[in-house]
Amino acid sequence: MRLVSHSPVPLRRPLRVLVAALVVAAVTLAGLVTPAAAATAPLRLDAPASVHLGQSATVTALLTSRDTVPVSLQRRDAGSWVQVARLSASAGRGSTTIEPEASAVYRLRSGSWTSDAWRIGVVRDWVTLRAASTSVQEGTSTTLTFGLFREGVATSGHVALQELRGSTWVSTTRVAVSESGAQVSVRPSGTTTYRAISGTLRSPSVRVETHPLQLAMSANPATIDKGGSTTLRARMVVDGASVGGAVTLQAWSGSAWVSLERLTVPAGGAVERVVSPTATQKYRVVSGSARSATVTVTVKDIPALFTITGSGYGHGVGMSQYGAYAMAQSGASASTVLTTYYPGTSTAYTAPDDGLLAVQVYGPDATNSAYDDRTTSTNIAVHGGGWKLRDVTDPSDLGSGTSAELMNVAVSGSRVKVTWADGAKSKTAEKVRLYWSGTTGYLPTGAKATATVKGAQGEYRHGRITVSVVNGYINVVNELLLDTEYLYGIAEMPSSWGSNGGAAALQAQAVTARSYALLKKRQGVKAWCDCHVVDDTRDQNFTGWKKENEGTGAVYGKIWTTAVDATIRSGKPLLLTYDGKPVITHYYSSSGGGTLNSEDVWASVVPYERSVPDPWSLKASSGNPNIRWTATLSQAAAARYFGVADIVRISVGTYEGGGLRSLTATTATGQKVTRTGKSDAMRSQLNAIATGYVKAPWILSVTAAG
Repeated sequence: MRLVSHSPVPLRRPLRVLVAALVVAAVTLAGLVTPAAAATAPLRLDAPASVHLGQSATVTALLTSRDTVPVSLQRRDAGSWVQVARLSASAGRGSTTIEPEASAVYRLRSGSWTSDAWRIGVVRDWVTLRAASTSVQEGTSTTLTFGLFREGVATSGHVALQELRGSTWVSTTRVAVSESGAQVSVRPSGTTTYRAISGTLRSPSVRVETHPLQLAMSANPATIDKGGSTTLRARMVVDGASVGGAVTLQAWSGSAWVSLERLTVPAGGAVERVVSPTATQKYRVVSGSARSATVTVTVKDIPALFTITGSGYGHGVGMSQYGAYAMAQSGASASTVLTTYYPGTSTAYTAPDDGLLAVQVYGPDATNSAYDDRTTSTNIAVHGGGWKLRDVTDPSDLGSGTSAELMNVAVSGSRVKVTWADGAKSKTAEKVRLYWSGTTGYLPTGAKATATVKGAQGEYRHGRITVSVVNGYINVVNELLLDTEYLYGIAEMPSSWGSNGGAAALQAQAVTARSYALLKKRQGVKAWCDCHVVDDTRDQNFTGWKKENEGTGAVYGKIWTTAVDATIRSGKPLLLTYDGKPVITHYYSSSGGGTLNSEDVWASVVPYERSVPDPWSLKASSGNPNIRWTATLSQAAAARYFGVADIVRISVGTYEGGGLRSLTATTATGQKVTRTGKSDAMRSQLNAIATGYVKAPWILSVTAAG
């Protein structure tokens, strides 16, 4: 053995093993002590368990003392301890380097302190294996280098390369090794452990980890205007680090990926390409089996307008009038029409209603709506006959006449002031009532006079007119018989249908109007109008004599009154009932192919106003002008409604029966925003932003128009 200098440990030195515990007592060749003794030993030896022949080993002394003390390294030789080297330990540590020629046992000694004995074995024959890289990209190769040594000298021979598969080593390649070694290229399919063997010699194992190639791709910007361009950027990444190589740029054709160009990615960087898609396009890059995530370049083709295509007219709950007409043309009776559109109902002739129905024809509205007539005066005229004016609260005649008369009614405090046209006389009363000849209440066999009210939509042949002051405004009410006189003036369906096979539809309309008015009458007089119902679509459209006298010689009016009379048998009117009770029904012009559930349009669940199929509304024979209609919606209005910058597409969601439930806008970036609500409210919202009239909640589509 020869002593070498205290130089740094050579790079080829094997890893040292943990040092055995040291004790103060005399060492034995076994070199073993108890943990308790090791914990208190003042001097310990640290050295490798083995060293290759011709290579050096570092021996380190570890002391509990922090003083500088001399230490002797000794070797066991023929039963005695022989000094090998001297070293100086300071601050608890000192070391020296030896190059043993044979295996031997060593110890340290300093004064009365002796370390535990430690055996350093000398390996004379061995095999080496090194990998050029122990971390490689999946699908790439690395180089393994072999060496074969005999008596510490590189020599030639053969070794076998083995792979660890599970728990078994499997030989894969026989390698001829020269004195300068040998190299083999391997391409591991996954992380693999290798070793080399030659006879009984085994090299330490080498683990080569494989890391998958990751392809990263981006587009800047990701959204472009039509005719614009964007920059695609691709990188190759292995284990978080950018690498170089070749990739192929691909675009999606709609059914398959199409290769566009082969690109070279520089190591540590990225490759860029400018593209100008004419429509929204998907891109990716590929390399071998590696694929990048798909990048979508959105081309903003923002339409200036959207076309709203719809069907039907009205709210959609209950009877479709055009549908009823088509059903009647096919031979259906009024009862069949009614029970079809109001499932669960039945029709029955019942006792006539007693008393008069009060219909507000002019006056204030409780909600200050578009129908409001808030004035403090108006004119009332009698045409074609005599009249009488009475004080209602203090019954007395205020005036009468045998010919046409014009009078002004005005607010005077809380009373009504009546001034005749000539201005020569006037009367005041809390409430006044006007009668005219030819009515059941005044001179029934006299001339059939009519009354008109300035600002009202109708003319009045039947009943009487009562004028009062409501909340400081003039209020005018026509009071007349419900089952006949009121229904004669309902202008909700074209009378001409009765001459074209639609008499049953007119009768069904009369029954629904009667049932509606009867329930309203039973609810009592409303204080805000001193009435049961109003004369417009807030209740039912009532024009009085205008409807009854419609057409030359009242040709159409007679068709309508005949239909009303057909719903009375032996003095008993026909009513629509549910569970034996009259019902308030809703009706409208036409549906888009199915009626709607009441709660999907408004709020309440009405058991007889359920969604039913309505193919009748879409029949050409009905003459329905609203089988299809359109309105337009500007891009700006749509964007404001949805609260986004732009919109490329709007889709429609519906309730049972096809009524509008939701609108979903898709922006150029793919963001989706949905607005949901009741059908009638959704239709109203569209009307507020659309050009043209959105006639019904059956919105078939909203499509880009430019």
